[in-house]
Amino acid sequence: MKKTLSLLFLLCFTQLALAQVNKESTALSWLNSNVQNEKTNQSFDMLNSRSGRSGETFRYYHTVNGVEVFDSSIAVHVSNKNEVTYTSSTFDKTVETIDTTPNISEEDALNAAIRTLEIEGAISQKEIKLYVYNKLDETKLVYRVTTMSEFLNGYWETIVDAKTNEVLSTNDIAIYENKEDVKKKITPKKGNVGFSEKRGAASIMVDGSALVFDPDPLTKTTSIYGTPYSDNNDATNSELDAARTEVTLYEIDFDGTLYTLSGPYVEIAQLQSPSTGLFRQDSPDFNFTRDEQGFEAANCYHHLDKSIRYINVDLGIPLQSLYNGGVLRYDPHGFNGADNSSYGGGSLNFGEGGVDDAEDMDVILHELGHGLHDFVTNGSLSQVNGLSEGTGDYWANSYKRSLGFWTAADASYYYVFGWDGHNPFWPGRRTNYTAMYPGGLTGSIHTDGQIWATVLLEVWEIIGRENTDAAVLEGLAMTNSGTNQQNAAIAVRQAAIDMNYSCDDINAFTERFEARGYVLPEYICDPDACSVTAIEASNISECDNNGTVGEPSDDFFTADVTVTFSNPADTGTLDLTGDGTATVSVSGLTSPHTFVGVEFPADGGLIDLSASFSDDGTCSFDDVNTGTAPESCSTLGVNDVDDAVISLYPNPAKNTISLINISQEYQVSIFNLLGQEVKVQLINTNNNSIDISNLTFGTYLLRINGTNEVLKFIKE
Repeated sequence: MKKTLSLLFLLCFTQLALAQVNKESTALSWLNSNVQNEKTNQSFDMLNSRSGRSGETFRYYHTVNGVEVFDSSIAVHVSNKNEVTYTSSTFDKTVETIDTTPNISEEDALNAAIRTLEIEGAISQKEIKLYVYNKLDETKLVYRVTTMSEFLNGYWETIVDAKTNEVLSTNDIAIYENKEDVKKKITPKKGNVGFSEKRGAASIMVDGSALVFDPDPLTKTTSIYGTPYSDNNDATNSELDAARTEVTLYEIDFDGTLYTLSGPYVEIAQLQSPSTGLFRQDSPDFNFTRDEQGFEAANCYHHLDKSIRYINVDLGIPLQSLYNGGVLRYDPHGFNGADNSSYGGGSLNFGEGGVDDAEDMDVILHELGHGLHDFVTNGSLSQVNGLSEGTGDYWANSYKRSLGFWTAADASYYYVFGWDGHNPFWPGRRTNYTAMYPGGLTGSIHTDGQIWATVLLEVWEIIGRENTDAAVLEGLAMTNSGTNQQNAAIAVRQAAIDMNYSCDDINAFTERFEARGYVLPEYICDPDACSVTAIEASNISECDNNGTVGEPSDDFFTADVTVTFSNPADTGTLDLTGDGTATVSVSGLTSPHTFVGVEFPADGGLIDLSASFSDDGTCSFDDVNTGTAPESCSTLGVNDVDDAVISLYPNPAKNTISLINISQEYQVSIFNLLGQEVKVQLINTNNNSIDISNLTFGTYLLRINGTNEVLKFIKE
């Protein structure tokens, strides 16, 4: 049985690979037919593609002699029907062909940036990359140096001439919560000790807990700002303590001695002054009151991790940071106490003026919204018309509305920054903004972003949170750094179309967008189109348990899989794929249809399923984590693991990792942060090393099959 299932899985994988190749061919054909660039030694290279529920977006980057032209690219989105449905471009036709051999080194460019910006203290983040640059009225070869440092607020871009070492420009490219001027240098305080703390190299991932504001204390108690729910210089009281919620902190780091707020998606970091540390402790319970600095650290971790898990698991949209090996970093205490927060380069910094920003989930999720926008566009988020500001406001309000504490009759229902703002400190923002597009634009990105957030939440009220959230993320993934609100609206609606939303849902986007003033291409939705709407696994059986300890399992389990659809094609085959495979003829098929006894390999993991009609690409549906295999499917029981903590070293690693405290033979699996298994190997006391040289740079999870052990490591 194992060989048959493996063959079927291989066939499914081959079909998926061919589908990807076909989509890429479709995108390239469109590019060749629609974009002409005949300048010598200039071309387009497909350097990034992103697959999602709506299809795949291919990003073609303009190059000169193989060197990327800064901010000159074309994105081509190909739907699951293998059709180009959306394109966006920042292609700069005026770029000249120049010599692309630098006269200075990356280190020279970094030192030039440090001198010009007068950087003092630790540099917490830096990136240096060679570009052809055409933003200063002349095509030049430059190094673009981006830095975040201890005593200089912001995320700074320094453009250095790669021929002469002259600094051509400096610019703070961080995205801020509000309009306060924080782009200034901080005077280092005497007695500031240690900018960062050294963490142990070998660690495992365990669950912890925390007491946090989820939601904020005003929302949880449906109160307005004032005594006893006021900041009062960060003091606590019995009412604020009672407004906390106990939550689980999933998969935080444990090195055998100390627990750290670091997981597969998010990690705490010391990025800016003041240096308050990483709050490592010998207990997995991060229970603080709001007057303790550890409260903001735990509150931030919970909301960031919860939101990213919701995207990857509940929405089924693969999404992770572009930076730091796929892990988003945050500093809960930054800006030297200033009342502002920012996103830049995969890092979040939260200020402490007024209500501490990291105490308000609206601030946390708003700044995360910028990061999500950055990640889905491969670093090409747009602030045209305040698009990214509106996206951040939407993301924060979408979650808070979903909790159901406020009603549409309450003013606070529409508040963004409802605990940090709308008080004596600053007025906050709203999602019932009445301005129309484009006449109501003011030129202020924070003000204009409210138009975008408001119209998205009008759709949210009609089609619900998950459908709107998914369409926003998938739609923005098709856009680029020059996209305005109108073109983003077209992309978001197109994502809904490409994800086979119902006609009512698609029409909701059309009606609300057009009522707000956006002009959209005509689209007539066909309610009779075929669509698969749901997949559910049930009656999951126990395994046959015929495997042997230390050897790959031949076990399998069965499940009944029910597919619900509307308007199937007249002819063709309905295919169910995942870890198991089944097919049924369309002829005479009624909805819902149940596949009885579909066999799955016994890996003890989650069942991810998809269904489609072979003759109609619109009839497809993916349902991530539909069900869970029985624990008895494991070849080893949890109790078979030795008491000694299994760990790995070195971490980070370049070519090889080794496991320590191995006393018997295990099968281990390595997964990337998208949940894809990239390597499987047997290990034992004589062979405890794993070759990772062929893995790409990033963060990975190593699971010891048959145990509860999951280890995290970074491939350099």
